Order: sequence, then structure tokens, then C-alpha cells
Amino acid sequence: MRTEDELSGALRDAADRAPELDLLAGVGARRRRRIRRRAQLLAAAAVAAVAGVVSTSTVVAQGAFSSGGGDEMAVKPTSVAITTVTPSPLPAKTSRPHPGPTVTRTVTPTPLVEGTPVRKLWPKAVFQMPAKNADGWLYRPITSIGATEVLLKAEPLPGKAGKLEVYDAKTGKSRVVTEIPVTPGLKQNFQGAISTDGTNVVWYNNARKDGTWIAELWWAPLPGGKAKLAVTLTGADADVDAIGSDGENIVWSTKKGGVYRVPFAGGTPARVPKGDGLHLIDWPWAGDAGNVFLGAGRNQSKIVNLADGTVTKIAIKDKTKDLRCGPVWCLGRRGGTAFVQRLDGTRAGKVPGAKSLGGPNPYPLLDRFAVSALAVYDINTGRVASVLEPGSVIGISILSRPSKTVYWRGPGNPDKYWVLNLAAVPPAQ
Repeated sequence: MRTEDELSGALRDAADRAPELDLLAGVGARRRRRIRRRAQLLAAAAVAAVAGVVSTSTVVAQGAFSSGGGDEMAVKPTSVAITTVTPSPLPAKTSRPHPGPTVTRTVTPTPLVEGTPVRKLWPKAVFQMPAKNADGWLYRPITSIGATEVLLKAEPLPGKAGKLEVYDAKTGKSRVVTEIPVTPGLKQNFQGAISTDGTNVVWYNNARKDGTWIAELWWAPLPGGKAKLAVTLTGADADVDAIGSDGENIVWSTKKGGVYRVPFAGGTPARVPKGDGLHLIDWPWAGDAGNVFLGAGRNQSKIVNLADGTVTKIAIKDKTKDLRCGPVWCLGRRGGTAFVQRLDGTRAGKVPGAKSLGGPNPYPLLDRFAVSALAVYDINTGRVASVLEPGSVIGISILSRPSKTVYWRGPGNPDKYWVLNLAAVPPAQ
């Protein structure tokens, strides 16, 4: 279990390695130094918001892509992108890392980058949907379910748990999956991660019960039905860092490492074979490095298929930090620049224009995409889709790991989201 002192150390490291935005060409060095210091301080504050050390919304400067593959993108030296971390209501007096529901990025009207607009590059993967449900509760897109459906959390007033819903872009309608129960007697209760295997939806929440730190693991059938509590974990076992499903069990990992499962019907948690010391990425895949904020600079050295026990070593070159890998591709940072490589170290190259990729778990989305504040980089094709519109607020849910959606809301229509469903992007040609 992490103490506040340990978290403070992680925050200091995060501040030291925050993007040093040197984008204001033509101004004095003193002003650039002030901007860099401000970005670093804001980065530490944003990490603190995600880690659960502070409860207020914060902003952090974020890098952006500059060029890439099939479509050239030029950095505009007159703009700065801003990232706003907006965690859900945070329990008081807890040092537990708090994931928050989403990371939203507010960008300036003048774009930092130019690329192929996402609606032109991937028209069948982009759609518009309401930003609120029928009750007027704000939607938080979590992840996609196939090519047309998106899993959502509908959030009521603070302190209420809300509902899980599914929006179908084909029909333009949403449906309720389940209400998220709140167990009586819990204090400092907040939402953890949410995941789906396409048939079931699983999630956890952390809280204190009679002064003891707990995690409740819940599930519900995706077609709809009452939520059911599978197990309650206590102490260090309640430090859940990821959750998923293998179709028959809830599967999760803890911050100290180790992958476990419990049947939907409940019972005693069991260790998943070959899961010791690992962190769940997306079932059946797991790696040996977790949250980058709590283990700054640590690299993932292997990826394990927990369904069949296959272990694949990852090639790590000198000066690599925060390497996180899916079954094929890895993302990391080296020498102040974000880069991509295959597991064996081949096909290495810079992620266009990005100094780092944000979030506590910067895995390639769908083992294919890297997302910056302004664009989505398709590793397989080298193409870059711009998701920037003037005054937009761009979001990626960190309730899902990894998420398969990017969404944004323009200033002219705050009651609607534009959603990019990465699962609907055509295969690489």
C-alpha cells in the first residue's frame, strides 16, 4: 500500500518529466522558462488529482503530434494545448490512488497541428450522440462494444452512483444496462474501473467500511439486468488497479502485482496461473509494469497471455522509460520523445511530435493507436487523424483500460458529443 510520502515522490518525478512546452517561438528565454516551470507544476497537480491526493480539477500542459506517416502535420508555434483532469468526487483523508472517470483535454482555437480531419479519414468510425441521458445525467463514454455500440456511465449529482447504459450509433438510441448499487454504510466511496467482454460488464469501487479499506467487485449482464456483487476485498488486496472478464469470471490485478479471478456467482478469489507479479492490461494479456505514476520510469519487460501461459520477452533499448506494450506494439519515451516499437525492438520510430503520452497506463489503444491531445496516430498505417475542432473539449475515459473511444464536444453544441469508435476504424490496408 502506498503512503502519501511515496506518492509525493512519484509526483515530484512526474513534475520533473512533464512536457517542457517550448512552443512559443519568438519570445524570450525567460518567458519560456516560466512556461516550462508552470507546465511542470501543473503536471504534478494533475497527477495528484488522478492519484487521489487532491480533489479539485487541475490542468496540465500536454504535447501533441507534429507529423506522421501518410499525412504531414506541421507544429503551429503559436498555440498551447491544455489537459484538464476531472476526477469523480474524491473521498477525504485517503492516500489511495484515485483513477477518476475521464481525462478531458481543452484545446485552444488555433491548432497546434494539421492533419487529416478524423471525419474525413475514418468517416464510418465517427458519430454524434447526446451528452446526457433521458434523466438529464451527464454521459461519460467508457469504451466501445463492436463497431456501433458504446458503453456509457450516466452520472447524476455528486454522491450518487449512476447507471451503465449502451448507445447504439446505428439506431440512435440508448438503453440501460444496470443501475450501479451503493452499499449502505460505506464511506469515502468512489468508482473504480469498468470493463466489458462483450457479454458482461464488470467494475469495482473502493470505499471504507468500519474504517477498513475495501474494494467491491460487481458485474451485470450486458444485455441488461440487476448488478450483482461477486466479492469484497480488504486491506492490500483491495488495491485493485485493473479489472476485466474472461467470460466466466471477474479478473483483476492489484497495484503490488498479481492477477486474480472469482466466478460471477462469487466465491473465494484464486490466483490466475502465471499471473504472479503481473498487471492486467486487457484479458488475456498482462505485463510486469503497472501505473507509470506510481513506478515512474519503470519499463514493461514481458507480456503474458494468461489464457495459455505464453510469455514473450520485450526488447528494451538504453534510456527507454515508461515502456508499455500490447501483444504487438509498445509505446514509451526516450530522450524527451515518445516512440513506438514492436515487442522485439524492431519497427522503432518516434511518435510524431509527442514528448510523452499521458495517463497512468499509456498502452497502445487496441494495440494500434496512440492518442495525443489533438490527434490519433495509427501505428499500423502511419496515418494521423486530427480530432481538433476550435474550442473543443476532447476526452478519453480512464475508467476503461484500454479505452476504445475518443470523444469531444464543441462550443457550439454542448449537448452533443462527437465520438470516434476506434473499433470501427478499417483494418490497415
